[in-house]
Amino acid sequence: MTGRLVDLTRFETLGILRRRWYLILIAIGALTVPIAAITAASHVAALEADSYRASAASLMLIGGLIAALALGATTISTGGASGHLGLLVAAGAGRTQVTVARLVGRFAALVVALAAWCLALQAGSAALGRGLDGPLAVHVAASLESLTVVMLAAAATSTVMGPAVAVVVGLIVHVTAQAVVNLQAAANLGFIRTWDRLAQVAYNLSPRAVYSPMIVDMQNRGQGGPAAPRFELNQVNRGKVPIPLEAASLGTVLWTAFWCALLAWLCVLGMRRRPL
Repeated sequence: MTGRLVDLTRFETLGILRRRWYLILIAIGALTVPIAAITAASHVAALEADSYRASAASLMLIGGLIAALALGATTISTGGASGHLGLLVAAGAGRTQVTVARLVGRFAALVVALAAWCLALQAGSAALGRGLDGPLAVHVAASLESLTVVMLAAAATSTVMGPAVAVVVGLIVHVTAQAVVNLQAAANLGFIRTWDRLAQVAYNLSPRAVYSPMIVDMQNRGQGGPAAPRFELNQVNRGKVPIPLEAASLGTVLWTAFWCALLAWLCVLGMRRRPL
């Protein structure tokens, strides 16, 4: 049983890593790094780090979301429609084994993509004379957990719906995970008194975005760029009020990991009931 699962996982992982769209996506992401470095070098020293890190955050957001949604939305739906999963099950593989292998393979592909971009970004940081960027590496790790939730939400949806719907669900989960963290910060400061209880409930039930110290610091200073704009609320008598955010705590990291496990379990359940 274990040997078959390992073989299936290796088969699924290598299959994804060889796909043309996946390799093109990694290459495009890596090619944005020299552009980010050149742009950062044109700024004064005080803004160079912020400019480069803001570009890195954009790569993690846009490139990471594309990778997570594409990998998640095709986990079950495409293989089920083509008959590939049916052949694996008919050959003796259990439905749970097939699902776990596909989930692990896609997670491995997401890790490889982010690791490749992280290495490129570290090389760009070294080229700027800044050396290895530890806070940026931590941000990549935090992005990985947030993107894994999105990927697994799309994967669970793909057991009952097509890729397009799975992508929409993944995007909704991404937006919701960020919204509950932001609204919780506003509720803690008393800025949404009418909805503070609802914000607390949503924060305690929903998956949460994992914010790194780097991106929170830049966002609070208004230097996060398009990927992390400053969070502001409109107040009747005060206009736009900036709401300071905090980096993810250990509790948030563990809670988001729990949601990853829950969504993976839902994907397994959906696969068990899906006609092949």
